[in-house]
Amino acid sequence: MFAKIKNKIKKIRKTIQDYIIKLNNISHIKRINNKIKSNNKNNIIPVIIDCEVITLNQYLEPVVEELLKLKNYKFNFYFGESKKRNGISYCCYKRKNAFSNKLYQYLKGDMVFLSPHIYPKGPPNALKIFFDHSMCNTKYSFHPKEYYNNYNIYCVTGKLNKEKVIKRINELDLNNKIKVTDIGFPKTDKLFNGNLPCKIKVFSKINLEADKKTILYAPSWEKGLSLREYGIDLIKSILDNKELNLIVKLHPVSLISKNDDNYNFYTGGLDWLENISKFKHHSNFVFINDMKIDEYLYISDIMITDLSSAALEFLVLDKPVIYLDCPAFEETYNTLYSLYSNISYSELLNDPDSNAGRHVGLINHDYRTILNDIEYLISNPAYKKNERKEYSDLLLFNKGIASKTAAEMILENYRELYE
Repeated sequence: MFAKIKNKIKKIRKTIQDYIIKLNNISHIKRINNKIKSNNKNNIIPVIIDCEVITLNQYLEPVVEELLKLKNYKFNFYFGESKKRNGISYCCYKRKNAFSNKLYQYLKGDMVFLSPHIYPKGPPNALKIFFDHSMCNTKYSFHPKEYYNNYNIYCVTGKLNKEKVIKRINELDLNNKIKVTDIGFPKTDKLFNGNLPCKIKVFSKINLEADKKTILYAPSWEKGLSLREYGIDLIKSILDNKELNLIVKLHPVSLISKNDDNYNFYTGGLDWLENISKFKHHSNFVFINDMKIDEYLYISDIMITDLSSAALEFLVLDKPVIYLDCPAFEETYNTLYSLYSNISYSELLNDPDSNAGRHVGLINHDYRTILNDIEYLISNPAYKKNERKEYSDLLLFNKGIASKTAAEMILENYRELYE
């Protein structure tokens, strides 16, 4: 009897909570729509930024900064959040302009919608623009049709990405609906335009000796890849050589909170912060618990990864990558990515469109020999240099000015659509 009463009270509480959320959402929709209406009336361009995944903000932040620099135009920025303050990293963030990302379909008026991932379905009347958070999709070949349908403009990062996207759009008969635009990769602009701190300052900040060769271990997160298979032992092996610096930078989802519903899926149930922090007593080791990798790409000499798209950002700097062979990942690939690929795992590993540049790197088949591979690349800096250069030339449009190019493109297309 008591259990029935308890369950009934629980249901009533949930009903009340749902009703309160509904009222709040109605209030938020009305408030944001009134602001957009006012913006349209006063020649201010409303820009909705999808902030569902906080780790992806860094891919749009440079674009937003360039929009703010455009003369004779005013913008008002709004933030679609899955959690409160997810958009706080943006320089123009205002809490009063933030709202639930579940409300996009209720927004009205002329506006721009920007997203760093392809899944959100933006406001119906918006100019919807997608900026991918990878230079070229890694581990999979394409997205399902419904995701492409979410956007008016697909920003491509380089020639390789462009060919891949256009092929898919033509297959889906969407070539008259989606405009493919050459932008580049705004996140990497600072790697080419001198806007990063000098190397000595970065080394000083993380307490590493600048005169040592520096290795960056940046694995991806999935089951079967290096971190979960032998990541800790790999770190131990590298640290056996005291003449090397080792920087470890994990994929952000590997450090997801234990309170998150997807904790086990993304981490394998392991607390990687705790596990890897055990090495912090080594003077030549640093674990980067930060969302951004740019400074560490800049100061490192060699990257070690498995199938992380971060390798592409390293290759365009004309630096060598060691790719850890991970046969155990084949099972994950065949299940997790089965809806996004039409090639086998062995074909993926040799496909320049999807293999994170593995074909222009040095393949390691046994992590216990990793020091031999590192020494080989140090002694042979020209290893696959020509192949690396040829491939990296296909990865990036507008080196150092992608953000500026994107901002100008957004303005041009907004004016074309609404003015």
